[in-house]
Amino acid sequence: MKRTLASILASAMMLFALAGCAGGNAPSDSTNQNDTAEESSQAAEPITISVGVPTAPPALPVLHMMEEQLLGENVTIDLNVWNAPEELLAMVQGGEHDLYAFPLTVISTLYNKGLDVRLMNVNTWGVTYFMTTDPNFTTWSDLEGKTVYIPLQSSPPDALTQYFMSEAGLTVGENVQVVYASTAEVAALLASGEAEYATLIEPQVTSAMVQNENVRRALSFETEWQRSTGTDTMIPNAGFGTTQTFLDANPELAAQFQAAYEESVQWVLDHPTEAAALAEEYLDMNAAVVEAAIPNMGLTFKSAQDAKEELDTFYNLLYNFEPSMIGGELPDEGLFYAG
Repeated sequence: MKRTLASILASAMMLFALAGCAGGNAPSDSTNQNDTAEESSQAAEPITISVGVPTAPPALPVLHMMEEQLLGENVTIDLNVWNAPEELLAMVQGGEHDLYAFPLTVISTLYNKGLDVRLMNVNTWGVTYFMTTDPNFTTWSDLEGKTVYIPLQSSPPDALTQYFMSEAGLTVGENVQVVYASTAEVAALLASGEAEYATLIEPQVTSAMVQNENVRRALSFETEWQRSTGTDTMIPNAGFGTTQTFLDANPELAAQFQAAYEESVQWVLDHPTEAAALAEEYLDMNAAVVEAAIPNMGLTFKSAQDAKEELDTFYNLLYNFEPSMIGGELPDEGLFYAG
């Protein structure tokens, strides 16, 4: 299969085609059905769907869907990469894409601002760590007077870093400073020793540790979340979303994407070597690093409806801490895809 990857900015999505094979000289019900399926496949018009992803865990299942043509041979996925929430916002506002991988804070904010977005699933949980080269760092209060590097401003890692620091009596701009950069930049600064404290997600966590033996995972956000909320639930981090316009026009395609994505999440977990090779081919990510990181990527599929309990806890916590982090109000039921 010829593999194509549109470079920067935008999104993608998909559909399915019927296929059959005709055979035998004597007509039969089975033969007629296969003939009909073959004719349908031959008649199917080419379809291109646009999907926007970061170079992060939510992208990996999509690569498998592309490679195996899980949406049908007539469907091309136009994969577009966003590197910052501002680029994702431009994609959504441009209205030229079908599906997006969203940080959960970002999709809530866009929804509350009136943009046509709907959350289909949650696929990435936890995946965030507080990293340091300081051998004496043990807890958030140790950051007083320090500078923390954070990727993806307004994303769950950013919001939760600020929340956990506030629990320790720290206020950004007063007794702790924050510097924002891209995920790759934060990883590079940490690996080079220029940044001493940073929040990072996989696979960049593993990348920084491979490059600098002094870099370590100091705090797991999953553990900190459970401590803070008094629950044993996972932190919902990111998911796939679309628009109501797309759902109304393509209900079967949306359901097909949801099912294929769930299947592909499991494939990534079961085939880390092959998944890492796809990440290197399509996204120019280091295959060895990705393979090592996959067990810590927090890839677990839940539909938006099935993840409601965790989403409610997540959104309520951030709303009570700082409403602007999720768009000023709790998202209503309209955000969540019912399929």
